[in-house]
Amino acid sequence: MAESSSRPGRDENVLTQVCVSCGKEYFYESDAPPRDQTCERCGGQVFRSFYAVTDGDEVEQDFQDMTARDTATDDPGTDITPGDLHDLNNP
Repeated sequence: MAESSSRPGRDENVLTQVCVSCGKEYFYESDAPPRDQTCERCGGQVFRSFYAVTDGDEVEQDFQDMTARDTATDDPGTDITPGDLHDLNNP
């Protein structure tokens, strides 16, 4: 599989090849995969290839921003105020 030199950000990506028969994954960071690659698990020779981004992307960063825990020590643990608790005790 020939790599295109015009591919942006090629240095941050890893070529991943997945065997279509059994799903075994092979990773290639700087070397190209062998032309006659054979799956060592099932002997298959058909692979699905894609580039996996290793340096993160906008979707991953957005997910991290939305689900990360707040680590600020000066924030209250909850939005409940002492007045809210007092109102619960007065029916």
